[in-house]
Amino acid sequence: MKILIVGGGQVGGHVAELLLATGCQVTIIEVHEDALARLRKDVPRAVILAGSGTDSAVLEGAGAGSADVLCAVTGADETNLTIATLAKFEFGVARVLARLNSPRNRWLFETDLGVDLAVNQAELMAHLVVEGINQG
Repeated sequence: MKILIVGGGQVGGHVAELLLATGCQVTIIEVHEDALARLRKDVPRAVILAGSGTDSAVLEGAGAGSADVLCAVTGADETNLTIATLAKFEFGVARVLARLNSPRNRWLFETDLGVDLAVNQAELMAHLVVEGINQG
């Protein structure tokens, strides 16, 4: 399976490692030089590209048109939403996942804007805390 990850920070790097361990072909797009250097060292089996995932030419060069899944996991909701929209509607990526950083933006991360699954870290953490308290 061909997976394209946009955002090579801690989340993107960890997702890449997990997917590579399952035999997926992984390409990561990252804009920050420090993160690129870390990725090249920590995830050497992934294809790592410098550039912005909001740039259609960068997505095309990374193989978005043939990707099975795209994960937009940058630290900015507006960037992730733009990437998701491009992936779904310009490149026809079958499955688009987007990281949601601010719960207030949840209403934007819908299928109408190209997001098949929004991963809301704050909400997940809140539910785990409540569950942990209730179990105690």
